[in-house]
Amino acid sequence: MINRLPPHVSMSALTLSVSLVLSGCSGQSFPGSQLLGGQQNAYVAPTLKPLKTIATNNNAQTLWQVDTGAANSGVKVHPFTNDFAVFSAVGGTVAAWDKQTGKSLWKKSVGDTVTGGVNGGNGMVYAGTRSGNAIALDAKSGDIRWIAPVGTEVLAISESSQGFVVFRTIDGKLHGVKSSDGEVVWQRQQRTPQLSVYGAGTPIIVSKGVIAGFDNGKVAAYYLATGKPIWEITLSTPKSNSDSDSIVDVDGRLTPLGNALFASNANGRVIGANMTTGKVGWAKAFASSTGTEANEKGLYSTDERGHIWKLAPLSGDNIWSQDSLENRQPTAPTLTSSGSHIIVGDRQGNLHWIDTNNGQITSRIKADPAGYAVAPVVNGDMMFALGRSGILTAVRTR
Repeated sequence: MINRLPPHVSMSALTLSVSLVLSGCSGQSFPGSQLLGGQQNAYVAPTLKPLKTIATNNNAQTLWQVDTGAANSGVKVHPFTNDFAVFSAVGGTVAAWDKQTGKSLWKKSVGDTVTGGVNGGNGMVYAGTRSGNAIALDAKSGDIRWIAPVGTEVLAISESSQGFVVFRTIDGKLHGVKSSDGEVVWQRQQRTPQLSVYGAGTPIIVSKGVIAGFDNGKVAAYYLATGKPIWEITLSTPKSNSDSDSIVDVDGRLTPLGNALFASNANGRVIGANMTTGKVGWAKAFASSTGTEANEKGLYSTDERGHIWKLAPLSGDNIWSQDSLENRQPTAPTLTSSGSHIIVGDRQGNLHWIDTNNGQITSRIKADPAGYAVAPVVNGDMMFALGRSGILTAVRTR
């Protein structure tokens, strides 16, 4: 069902400009503790609404599927794509697949369970392991270029840019690493609460800074070359002593747009902030662990109930909501290259195309029956989705 909602009270406008210059220095890094909590409760299947039949899939054409291997339970490893390949990792193996055909290009054992990535840039592919190794592989050959010990389990990795790649580890640390040789240049840490959901969002590099979310409900920006703090924002703090209300992780996708940053967290808020200053332009109560997606026409997110939302980027006002996927645990939305649709995967193995103008589901593909824990990746007119059982699906989309 599509719910068109009256706008909330307008908050202060958020300026969207084309350029971003991270300047000034405020905020503080914190000494942290090891992750002590964070085990998720056993999953109990809820009652689901029947999905409406879709007569034709005009916006989606499946091109190929490959079985990349049995995925590790609970580990969220994302696919990464460049001009010629899509990269995945399961167990202790990183692999490359031809983007057009799905043909295997190479597979490389890294000697330990991959728990972070996959990401890339500048001809490299990056992965992180459970034992705390940051690894760079040659994107064309799969040869290991360097291995850098970062101390504890790697959960997420930025793309590389300006000679750096940033690794996020389970102890709340960011590690600024030279992409050429693996030298760890700087480390910054945010204190990790004792109770936290396993996982971390991908740090994003924008201009001369890197921005990341943390388990204490904060989003923080640091200079990419030095790790020097720029600003930090608190999305929320624990509401009570109960386990569920104590979790405030910022584990979802952070979305830059012009000079704006959009972020959300569990038991907290969705915000629009200025990336130069860290000043919050607007905020509203919104519980989402999947994060955000945005273009100039809309801000999109999935909440903890499985509802899909479109908000106004300048104010956070509601535009539409879609509740057909309630309790199906949809992933974060991913915009198609045209911006006409967002794509979400769900726990039941469906990939849904949702019209960004009106919130209607227009296409659906049943792909990995084990379902989806990570958002699809779009590259041009192609979309790649990696499911829980390791099935990688390529779809031509518009």
